[in-house]
Amino acid sequence: MVRMTHRARVLAAVDRQETDRTPIDFGGTLATTIVPCTYEKLKHHLGETHKTIIGWKRQQLVLPAETMIRRFDVDTRPLKLGDYDGGKARVLSTHQMIDNWGTTWSKEAGGHYLNVAGPFYKTEADPALIEAYDWPDPDNPGLYRGLKTQAEDLHNCTDYAVILDLGIGIVTRAQFVRGFMEFLIDMTLHPEFANALLSKLGQIWIHIARNALQEVGHLVDVVFWGDDYGMQQAPLFRPQLFTDLVKPVNQRMVTTVKELSDARVLLHSCGSVAPMIPDMIDTGIDALNPVQVSADNMDPAKLKSDFGDRLAFWGGIDTQDVLPFRTPVEVVEYVQHIIKTLGKGGGYVLSTVHNIQEQVPPENIVAMFEACLANRS
Repeated sequence: MVRMTHRARVLAAVDRQETDRTPIDFGGTLATTIVPCTYEKLKHHLGETHKTIIGWKRQQLVLPAETMIRRFDVDTRPLKLGDYDGGKARVLSTHQMIDNWGTTWSKEAGGHYLNVAGPFYKTEADPALIEAYDWPDPDNPGLYRGLKTQAEDLHNCTDYAVILDLGIGIVTRAQFVRGFMEFLIDMTLHPEFANALLSKLGQIWIHIARNALQEVGHLVDVVFWGDDYGMQQAPLFRPQLFTDLVKPVNQRMVTTVKELSDARVLLHSCGSVAPMIPDMIDTGIDALNPVQVSADNMDPAKLKSDFGDRLAFWGGIDTQDVLPFRTPVEVVEYVQHIIKTLGKGGGYVLSTVHNIQEQVPPENIVAMFEACLANRS
């Protein structure tokens, strides 16, 4: 097969077409990158001396340097919104901060920030509180400052697939402002409140997406956002709750993206989410990340058989066992297996199942990428 451009390779894969080799994503989104300590080991292993840049501060995740991602012929590049001007965000102490949504974050030594408080953590489940709250302004100019210039540089001066990273989705955001357990309780016991909160968060997300895509919709190839609907053994909540509460808002989000661009939609959700995938497909998404193959009911062969004619898969390289604990030879064999399984007939972009963590040796990272690059048509 004739060698494809990076952009054409990613778009063909997401459109479930054959490609000259499996496309690679490393650092294209906040869920497909690497933690700083492991990146330092990888740099040392490869003799790289560039400065490590933290691209996602709250999550403490690296924006891989161009020299690094060129080394592995990575096909994607991220396009991120800017920082909000003013608002509630402020540093409370050395290891604590509050964001513009009113969520308080606390950082443990060597780790990332965890949400510990928010505007609805200890309130009644009263929808009126949602309407009365001082939400972030989706028209804040800081969010879009420089966005078009960055997009033009990436689209016009490179052949990489440009991924507009729109951050997190409505379920995760609801948990950040309400509390993890509290929001799950709301979904069952206080559905009116849960629906009002999800609808408000969706309204803000859509407004931001609309503003961004009106500037750069013609310049981006993929639009990404991350939510979490699954645990290791099962969905996080009953699939019917996804159908009733989450799906209608997600459908409006996807529709907004597709009305304002030709971009493909990449949705992230960890965990065992197979029962929800038909509803996800109904909303119009094109690809699912991270394909947590170690979770229950997430066997890659079955996923491909059940959904591969309607959905592309983006991820699939196990970070719970294979990458941290197997040998480089075993990593190569595993990568070849996943490519043959999820990539059969097209429809697969290689990345890790979420971000590369501290236990992963650099030799295994290199083995993963080199195994993919060796897999050419």
